Amino acid sequence: MSIEIQILKSPDEFNFIREEWNALTDRCIYPNAFLRAGWMLAWQKRFGVKLGGFYVLLIRDGGNLIGGLPLFRENDGTLKFLGFDGVTCPEYLGLVVESERLEVVIQELLKFLISRSDWTRFYFEDYALDDLGTSRFVELLKSQFPFWERCGEGRYYISLPDSYEAYLMTRGHNNRSKRRKEFKKAVEENNARLVEPDISELDRWFPELCRLEVEALEHKAAPPMAREDFSSLIYDLIVELMPSREFRVFMLYYGDVPAAFRFGFIHAGKYYDYVMGFDPKLPGRAGNVAVQFVIMKLIDEKIHEFDFLRGLEYYKTYWADQLRQTKTIIFFRKRGLAYYLTQLVENIIRPVWRKIKRKKLKSDV
Repeated sequence: MSIEIQILKSPDEFNFIREEWNALTDRCIYPNAFLRAGWMLAWQKRFGVKLGGFYVLLIRDGGNLIGGLPLFRENDGTLKFLGFDGVTCPEYLGLVVESERLEVVIQELLKFLISRSDWTRFYFEDYALDDLGTSRFVELLKSQFPFWERCGEGRYYISLPDSYEAYLMTRGHNNRSKRRKEFKKAVEENNARLVEPDISELDRWFPELCRLEVEALEHKAAPPMAREDFSSLIYDLIVELMPSREFRVFMLYYGDVPAAFRFGFIHAGKYYDYVMGFDPKLPGRAGNVAVQFVIMKLIDEKIHEFDFLRGLEYYKTYWADQLRQTKTIIFFRKRGLAYYLTQLVENIIRPVWRKIKRKKLKSDV
């Protein structure tokens, strides 16, 4: 067995092996859309260049790809998963490895990290605890490096049954009744219909997505689609992934008027609901109606999970009662200044600041 670790330091190098990489993600322990080459290359184009250097680790056995760790390296030596920047909200980033090669791969990665002096911190941001490969890797690292950890932000998701009626029966009586009335009224009074737009007309309907997202989140200081870099990322993802149906755009119309949309990724039988928007001025809770239409369509296509992704917004509890647990952990090469500053900020300063903000909000009310 001849195991070697290869470092890819440019997107061009990674693009050269994208088919090999995607084949491994399809076989890996925790396949998901955010480990696919399309997401990684689109993110790198819009965000990676200004945040750090490309730093994807490949583990090969006799030339065959058996594992990978998609990272970028910041100028201060901090390692983060490729795609995490606190803005684009990537999900489920982690180790790419087949279950039968897990122990070999993580042992080689551990030896690599111990031997290198070009990193100071290693972030695992909100990794899913049911990702058994990444969780096992984390436990191994905890035995070798100092760390700080906390519970992460959970993700609501729905295990989709065989029919929409069966799904509704999992909701409480009042919730179920409201959803049915909402949907019936939208169809009968507003002529609601769901459309998957044609990519050949992208430049016509893409501005409508941006408008609806901004209007739905107008109470926020900076809705994501109002940012040029984020909207450009979405545009790139549509161009790159929509033809293969890895990326899906669902638009709800009231007659001929765009009322709402949802879009996201589909991979390995799961739908990842990435961004939504709706016109709050229209009647009939268009955002809720769009969710119902999308769930119906996914059930018809035999998709088995609808994942709402990051954010514990209350409206998600109308639709889902399953919560995927996550954890954030930061590893440090040694107990130096970075380690003690992190402990001070995360354990003392940040909790105090949160209490002050809560008190201020109460006093404002």
